[in-house]
Amino acid sequence: MNYVDLLSEGFNKHVSVREKRPGVTKLIAPLFHEDGDMVDIFLEDRDNRIRVSDKGLSLMRLSYNFDIDTESKDRVFRRILNEGGVNEDNGDLFMEVLPEQIYPAVLHFGQIVAKITNMGLYRREVITNLFYEMLRDKIFANLASFSPKENVAPIEVREELVVDYVLDTPKTPIYLFGVRERESSKLRLTAVSCLEFQKLKIPFRSVVSHQDFSSLTKTDQRIITNAADKQFTSLSEFTAAGRDAIDRLAA
Repeated sequence: MNYVDLLSEGFNKHVSVREKRPGVTKLIAPLFHEDGDMVDIFLEDRDNRIRVSDKGLSLMRLSYNFDIDTESKDRVFRRILNEGGVNEDNGDLFMEVLPEQIYPAVLHFGQIVAKITNMGLYRREVITNLFYEMLRDKIFANLASFSPKENVAPIEVREELVVDYVLDTPKTPIYLFGVRERESSKLRLTAVSCLEFQKLKIPFRSVVSHQDFSSLTKTDQRIITNAADKQFTSLSEFTAAGRDAIDRLAA
């Protein structure tokens, strides 16, 4: 039984193939995207193995509403591929399997393609989960001249009071914190840290970059405002104005 027969059996005969060019066939199978379009899957014979691929069409489809345009987004994309055992070559997603593995491999490949193409549908969730990575990228790209140090505990006996980033300046160091949207526990620990450092008269200026200040409760907004020297209400605001503000604090 060849691999086309195995696919036909697995899909209860609801499958067919169309030759696109010598050695490459397109699979017509009941695997669909969220909008009802069929998933593009191509099959190639390769030295007793079958290459299952999408010929770059999945990333093209994703690009209509979501760009993998930062290192953080690329890390999520690569993590989906690695966890799914799928490779990428110049935009072409693929995996190679033995002929007898073709049916479960096609099902699995379709699931990974769905995760990739749906990155645009859960854009907010992706961006929320990536906030700290995106903030780190911005700091090391835009504030490298301040020699940022990560995860610093200024008080030896209070290791729980950690500064996300310490920026060296000619005068007073700047303690920079990130707070993800609706993350009350991180916000309150940031406020406690700032107040404890102030109580011990540690010389520093504090800066907080929020993901979305408006998502915080009024109580949390008041707590952090009373503790921090400077705040940015969003990552985009920090990206646009953070360098200038920190230059002024460092002067």
